[in-house]
Amino acid sequence: MCKQNIQNELPTEILIYIFKRVRFPKNLMLSCRRIAKLSKDPQVKAAWIIYQFGAAHCLFYAIKIGPSFLDVTVAQAIIAQGGILSRYFVQRLHMNFGTYDNKLIELKIAHGVGSIQKSQTISWANDLPISVYIFLLKAASDIYKSDLCLKGNDMELFHFYTGGPQTIHYAPLVLAKNIDQIKDLILRFKFIPLPPRYPDNLPENNNQENSIPEEYPPKDGHENRRQLNVIARSVLICKEIINLWKEIGYYEICHDVNDLVMQGALLILFPPQSSSKWSMPDIKTINARLTELIEVGFQLTYCVIIDILLVFEKRLEQIGKILLESFAEIKHESLVNLLRNCLMETNNPKLNFKSQTVLNFMYKFLPDSA
Repeated sequence: MCKQNIQNELPTEILIYIFKRVRFPKNLMLSCRRIAKLSKDPQVKAAWIIYQFGAAHCLFYAIKIGPSFLDVTVAQAIIAQGGILSRYFVQRLHMNFGTYDNKLIELKIAHGVGSIQKSQTISWANDLPISVYIFLLKAASDIYKSDLCLKGNDMELFHFYTGGPQTIHYAPLVLAKNIDQIKDLILRFKFIPLPPRYPDNLPENNNQENSIPEEYPPKDGHENRRQLNVIARSVLICKEIINLWKEIGYYEICHDVNDLVMQGALLILFPPQSSSKWSMPDIKTINARLTELIEVGFQLTYCVIIDILLVFEKRLEQIGKILLESFAEIKHESLVNLLRNCLMETNNPKLNFKSQTVLNFMYKFLPDSA
């Protein structure tokens, strides 16, 4: 009785404050009638999705949740509350909206025409209500007018503007030449990559040894590693691009490409195919580069360290020790503590860690490994 009275006396603003901070609010809704009622309000739904996934990715995840969550009133509320409707998002939505004709697919399969499978026909915007689709197109048209370019691809534009086709040595010249176009793409057209896949979204049989070629555009809507590498490479060439994304409200940029940027920085310092002019960088050089990235928001986590060791698995005897010493110095801990924390991370089931080579290498530096 007392609990019920407390729930009834709490101001609505407090209940909304609590609700939007709960990632999976089903139990909360079952335990409080007022919250259950509030959860159906479009404004509250919008506040929840923006808080949980950020202004940059909230519309994407609202569509992924499905029609039970997203209708026109919720879409309106999301945009009104600051959800970002980027041109690239609309381009990708346009690619994936709608359903296939299942009868036609079955006939094609039965007659051996083409190689399409039913599982390949279900896209992330498959069940988006047409009313929401029309609303988003109209909203985007109002924002971008004749520059909407539904058949365009801002990821490809960004790839060319940032020197994607060039080697890492010549790309900075191309990027510098196109910096005004890059600024326009981000600041005016709100170019933001779609969210990456995280371990929770990967299939159970995914592993480090057997990677399936990625299709484009991917049916699940998440950005492929290849496209995310385009973003990471641009950051490594010009870290000021990070500030452009943060200026439009894309604060998740460092999180979204963290691993690729940290790995990429070291791959540039330790190229897979080094020329005769290459020399081994010292700890000071490595630390300076990684610290530069950490200062703008990237993180050298133990998981990232494990991934880096996997990237350099075949070269650990040559460069592994200097990498570990650099990581320990950056994280302000002893080499032994660093390795013990990394070994604990290898037990994380999301990593699906299987490299005995990396394990043996780390154990070499532990005092009790003999």
